[in-house]
Amino acid sequence: MGFLALVAAAGLLTVYALSQTTGASGSPRPVDRESAETVLPREVPQIDILGDSYVAGSAEGGTGAENWTKLIGSRFNDRGQQVEMNIMALPGSGYLARGSTGQVFREAATLRLRPTADVVLVFGSRNDGRQTEQGMYQAAKSLYADIHEIAPEAQVVAVGPVWVDANVPDFIAANNVAMARAADEENVRYVDALAEGWFAGQEEGLIGADGIHPTDAGHTYLAAKILPLLDEMVQDVTPAE
Repeated sequence: MGFLALVAAAGLLTVYALSQTTGASGSPRPVDRESAETVLPREVPQIDILGDSYVAGSAEGGTGAENWTKLIGSRFNDRGQQVEMNIMALPGSGYLARGSTGQVFREAATLRLRPTADVVLVFGSRNDGRQTEQGMYQAAKSLYADIHEIAPEAQVVAVGPVWVDANVPDFIAANNVAMARAADEENVRYVDALAEGWFAGQEEGLIGADGIHPTDAGHTYLAAKILPLLDEMVQDVTPAE
């Protein structure tokens, strides 16, 4: 409780977050964290997603309906399955990096993660840059432990940092190893996007002119990668009475 109480008392900056519910019409409705239980019956799975600009979208693509989180919500809806999604996007941030919101992932989770979440997905982040192995490991381990404390019933999956080609810097690869070790110790499913070659294949047009951020096609690619993960985890959600 020491860290959580400290963060709450500090009055941290509001996270750039977008909460949405995919309903029968496919259009999003704002969800109040305090009253989420009254917005939809609890048999609707709650998915909380925390990440960087790959989650937020950018000038290169992934804004509005083209964002991979929106695409996934729409695909659930097209199958006649409602899901309630809480999107916590922090451009430029990571486990240790503070982006435009001035927050790291752990602080954002403390403020915005729903205690009732059924699935929590953490995405990223390449923003963490060069870190010590111990520092990266401890930051990841602390975040995963906090998620379990805040949302004790949630299944948790972490997607590690992605790179735009196969030439992954050594320090990004080292961060990935540290995060995977922390995930293993904290009962978090870890997706090694570097080992799986996300964005490192022959597909063209997935990364924008800045050489960093996904285009709309890149967000479609991410949706195809991440939907099976969420789909599998959502199927394990036991409806509340």
